[in-house]
Amino acid sequence: MSHPHVLAALARERQNMLLAEAEAARLANRARVHRRRSTPVARSSPSLRPQRWLSPAWRRLFRRPALG
Repeated sequence: MSHPHVLAALARERQNMLLAEAEAARLANRARVHRRRSTPVARSSPSLRPQRWLSPAWRRLFRRPALG
């Protein structure tokens, strides 16, 4: 027969381990969400990326036609 304090210590250790795993999962999820939000490539379309380094005269050639 086991001592009651040993069983309580094992239960407490198991609970602490589960809480630590849950916290690690939350932190990983937050990091993934933050990485998706802060990725500059996701914000701009590939057709607009060259316009940043082109001169204004060349940018006019790439401009989308206005919807009238």
